[in-house]
Parts: sequence; structure tokens; C-alpha cells
Amino acid sequence: MKLLVLPFGDAACASTHYRVLQYLDMLKKDGIECEVLAPGKMPRPEKIAESDTVLVQKKLFPSHQVRTLRKHAKRLLFDIDDATWQPHGRKHSWWTRWRTNRRLQSIVRAADVSLVANQYIGRHLDALGGKTRVLPMALKAEDWPPAKGNQATRIRIGWSGAPVNLRYLEALEPVLAKVMNDHPQVELAVFCGKQPTFSNPLPFLHLPWRQGGEHEAVQSFHIGLLPLPTDDFSQGKSPIKALQYMAAGIPTIATPQAGSLEIGQGSDSMFFAENPQQWSERLSQLIRDSEMRGKMGTNARAAFEERFSSTQTYSRWKSCLLGS
Repeated sequence: MKLLVLPFGDAACASTHYRVLQYLDMLKKDGIECEVLAPGKMPRPEKIAESDTVLVQKKLFPSHQVRTLRKHAKRLLFDIDDATWQPHGRKHSWWTRWRTNRRLQSIVRAADVSLVANQYIGRHLDALGGKTRVLPMALKAEDWPPAKGNQATRIRIGWSGAPVNLRYLEALEPVLAKVMNDHPQVELAVFCGKQPTFSNPLPFLHLPWRQGGEHEAVQSFHIGLLPLPTDDFSQGKSPIKALQYMAAGIPTIATPQAGSLEIGQGSDSMFFAENPQQWSERLSQLIRDSEMRGKMGTNARAAFEERFSSTQTYSRWKSCLLGS
């Protein structure tokens, strides 16, 4: 079998890595030949036709190019892990909204199946006339072995993320300042390529980002922070850091957006907080109760292994590729 992938980004793009590239070794072991084109590149019709399956990963091609894909592809799949039809960071003009929705509807209706990261995205694509299957975000379990136990004397509240998302952590500054004042045994650690900018001198430990260092950093946390903005774009996010916290076996406190709620559903491994008071209460509860932290962490690891390990999601991904 030949699989042709039209990716959204390159190997440094988290979306492309977690939705496609981490599965390539498994495909190879199963004898499936895979070619990943450069981001945004539209293949020639004959190249499309010679592949058994074409996977468009989140890229919204113009409608005429989608028609070309549909005409020549034996099997056409679309994969999406964000609510890309929603504004992110700035408002969309009417033209951008119209073009985005037109392109999204075009690929969704043309695809044999759309693979979605969560049910929130799936419901939107179903309403556009798509045929969807939920394929959750996943991590390689071998890259995230179970934690051996963090016996540090201080309780470490931790945040891991990209510099562009630091503003969500910075918005928690008043909560963190109060919690750290009430509980002197607590420290804040930030694993990121940039240091946060707090308005007041809030003490924190900066863990500089490095490739492959996520596991070591996150496993040093006792509690994971997952603040998100309460906008429509974030409703569709399935934050990979939530899975990293779960894989590391630590409890998480998160903003209750749709994708995060879905990840934590039924696992008893996450608390959700909608306002500063709830953030403060949830943090204080976990700081005081080591037994609760341990139980929630154990639940988190179990939920990860059952639902979010790439070895679990691969079989579902492969069956979609094959049409079985």
C-alpha cells in the first residue's frame, strides 16, 4: 500500500508530528509505504492517482485543488486537530471567514473520512456534511515511561508550553501568588523557551526548553497547570500538554474547554477551574492532600495507557487509511 501525506507543517510542527509523523515507523513495520510532501505542496494528478490513500493533514486547499484530489485519489482522508474555522489571536475579516469556511466544507465533503481530534470538531464537520471518526491526540508510551515517584521536599506546580502561550500562565499570576504565599512549601516551575513576564516579582524556576526534554521536566512536577483562553478556537483544542501530564502520572488543573473536558472525562485525573477562586481552591486542595495527588496521578497514567498511547490509536488510524 502507498500512502501520500500532504502535511500542514514540517517535523517541527506539533500538529504534523503528533497526527502523522509519529506513526510512520509503525506503518513501515506493517509494510505500508509512506511519502510526506513538503507543507502546502499540491502533487501532480498522476502522483495522486498512483497512491492508494491520500491524507490531507489540516491544510485547507482551494476548492479547485480539492476537486483535483477527489478526482484522482482512490481514497481521500482529511485530518484536523484544531477549530481552524474560528479566529485565533485576531478577528477574521468577512472574506477570511467566507474563504476558510468554503475551503473547510470543500475538503470535508470530498473526503471519504475526516479524522478529528475530539467530538467538538467532529460535530462541526458532521454539520458540514462530513463523515467523521474521532482519533484522539496521542503520545508514544516508550517516550513517556511511568514516573518512579517524585520525592522532592517541595511541592512543584508546573507549566509546560510554547512561548506564545505564556500569556495564559501569566494570567494566573494573582492566583499563584496567593497560593504560594499560603503554602510556603510550594514552588512554580516553567518549562518553556522563554521566561514568563509577571507584573510582580513572583518567584519561579525556569526550565529552559530543549528538544526531547519534555519528559524529564514534566515528571519533576507534582501538579500540572493547563490554563486556556475561553474562546471558540480553544474549545476545539486537545492540548498535548494534558496528555504529557497524564503520561507523567501527575494530576492536572485545567480550564474546562470542550477538548480538555473530553480528555479528562471519566479518568478522575483532572480538576477543572473556571475562575480565580476555583483555581485557588483546587490548587490548595491538591497541595494539602498528597494521597489525592497520588491517586489522581495513578488514574492519569492508567487513562493515558488505555486511551492516549500511540500504540492504542495507531490501529484505528491504520484502519482509516485502509478503509477497513
